[in-house]
Amino acid sequence: MAVFTVAATTTITARPEQVWAVLDDFSGWPTWMPSMQNLRVELLSPGAPCLGYRFRLRGVLAYADLEVTNYTSLERATRFQLNLPPLKGSNSCLIEPLDDGHSRVERVDHLDLPGPLAFLIDVTQRQYFERLAAEFLEALKRAVEQNANHVDTRTAQ
Repeated sequence: MAVFTVAATTTITARPEQVWAVLDDFSGWPTWMPSMQNLRVELLSPGAPCLGYRFRLRGVLAYADLEVTNYTSLERATRFQLNLPPLKGSNSCLIEPLDDGHSRVERVDHLDLPGPLAFLIDVTQRQYFERLAAEFLEALKRAVEQNANHVDTRTAQ
């Protein structure tokens, strides 16, 4: 078994709680995350996200079951299992508050690959996964900053 790891970071003009407001809204992911526009989110746990919360991302044939494995004020992590191909892994987002209402957001994905699949992941595939992680953070940044600016504009009136 090999672990394939991809990490990406960005700086967002928002406080950590504003970032979590977007990330913790699992059912809203398809509205801002380009790679999820054709997926449906099924919430398998009641209430607000917390440690142990479960949800499913469902496509036409494939789906991924996710469970929140870390839920703190500065980090969220999930464990996931895909049905097609049958793979497991985890991902996390860590937020570091910066000066002037900015936050540094780091996303780290770990994919557990059986030996034959690990061999097939070449430099091209690694670059593809790295690009997807960067696109995720850019989409998150747009959604958070748009939401933060919309809220700030409304509360300023």
